[in-house]
Amino acid sequence: MVIDGQYSSCELAQNHLFQQHTEDLPIEDRIRISYERAKCIGKAYALTVTDLIELTPKFWKLHTDPIMAMDGAAGTLVTLQYNLCGGTLAMFSSKRTDLGNVLHDVLSFKVSGQFCLTEVGHGLDVIHLETTATLLPNGEFELHTPHERAAKYMPPTSPLGIPCVAVVFARMMVGGDDHGVKPFVVQLHDGKDMAKGIVCKLLPPRGGSRPLNHSLTYFNHVRLPPSALLGSREKPVDARLAFFYNISRVAVGTIGLASLNIPVMQLASRIGIRYSLRRTIVDNEGKRKPIISFRTQQIPVLTAFAQTVVMQAFQKWAVKIFSNQSTDFRIRHAVASILKIVFVQHAQTSLLALSDRCGAQGLFEVNQLSSMHGDIRGSSIAEGDNLVISIRLATELILQRYTVPSSTHPDGLLARHEAGMLSELRELTKAMQHHRTNEYDRTVLPECLDLVRAIGHRMAYDAAIEAGVDQDLVELYVASCLKEDPAWYVENAKLSRREQKEMEGRAIDAVFPRLHELLALMDVDPYISAPIVSDDAWEKYKDSLRTFCSPSLDDDQQ
Repeated sequence: MVIDGQYSSCELAQNHLFQQHTEDLPIEDRIRISYERAKCIGKAYALTVTDLIELTPKFWKLHTDPIMAMDGAAGTLVTLQYNLCGGTLAMFSSKRTDLGNVLHDVLSFKVSGQFCLTEVGHGLDVIHLETTATLLPNGEFELHTPHERAAKYMPPTSPLGIPCVAVVFARMMVGGDDHGVKPFVVQLHDGKDMAKGIVCKLLPPRGGSRPLNHSLTYFNHVRLPPSALLGSREKPVDARLAFFYNISRVAVGTIGLASLNIPVMQLASRIGIRYSLRRTIVDNEGKRKPIISFRTQQIPVLTAFAQTVVMQAFQKWAVKIFSNQSTDFRIRHAVASILKIVFVQHAQTSLLALSDRCGAQGLFEVNQLSSMHGDIRGSSIAEGDNLVISIRLATELILQRYTVPSSTHPDGLLARHEAGMLSELRELTKAMQHHRTNEYDRTVLPECLDLVRAIGHRMAYDAAIEAGVDQDLVELYVASCLKEDPAWYVENAKLSRREQKEMEGRAIDAVFPRLHELLALMDVDPYISAPIVSDDAWEKYKDSLRTFCSPSLDDDQQ
């Protein structure tokens, strides 16, 4: 794959920087390597302001490149750098030529670009954030963290050798009057020392994921020049609308960050299949047979493969809708949220299943499955916690405030499931005074995530059919979705439990004989560093391990 006529991420992935096993290195060294990897990915893609503003195919390709799955920390840094920080700066650059230098430094990765929005006490309710930027008589601003819950949480802002610039959101105060939440560009540190008045507290590793220097960031009466403000000083007529415009790159990130689950699923399914072909057991006749010959192995690895192919079609369909500026922003954001919720569901479920099916070796970080699962757990919270955004989105659809694109295959099982769930929840709501009652909380809210997933499954199916995805894979995808709510299909589609299982069985029977043919659709081997995928890789890795033995043994015995 050639990028910008110069670079191939396939070649980059095989570079020692990406292939080296860093699991036993000190955390700080691992973080530095992730930064170096992020820089290399950024330089390979060489995104421009046009790419960020117009959301070009190159921008979206970055978020589905398999190299982003090789190191989740590096992938996080790349999305922070180019979408959130760079994208926000680019929004204001057309009217601010003075932003050119800092934007150039961000795009070329001469600085680390961060995005300081959420606070310890304000996540999804960040519109109520408490960091202040007070306009002073001389035109400067005083950026201040008034108390502990206003600390910025959790962008990686501690010094690591590269200067850091951040877009910091604060409540602009003018003569005691609140002018709303606005973005400011702030130099946090020079790579070694924090800027005057700025304090950073390094958080411990998340656990399970590739480590990153996530931090708490505080501002103690920090003076900012007038040029630090991005946008107008004026008090907006509609503070809420202005706020969502200023953080609009978060909506872009909803699809962008969720899209990282595609390369994760590509690598995971490929690792699972290759290991299942390589690992053998001895049957009762004394013959060796690969474990993929068992249905219990075929189901998780082939389901993950089918889901990945369908997810690719869904992502392309959703990007097309999201990029259409003439479409109601609520609908564009809804489609982005639905995609994110479905992608996270498939990825989290499949990676756990694949890791389990690789036995004890699937638990080790070096084999990529467990670490990728740890990495993507954050994507269910970043850009909006999946459960909470589901509650908001489902409520809007139940109350018919707007509608999302309808099914192009309304008679299909997944479309009927979506329509049935939506109808049922609307009937429940009709009997209530409003949607903020205890009864709504008790009966409807717990169903919201499932409703949004049902909508997403239907959208994915429609997108796959439109894209001409292999029918056997589509049928296997449908069977995997039925398993999410089998009782509904028993009650409403008259499909017994046995019939549902037979649907999955027939789909597996159709896909499995074509395994090697279909694998050609997902050639991501250059991005795999897991030693369990081949005997040669395992031997090389085994020989690199720290070895202990008796000093009396000669070299041949070792």
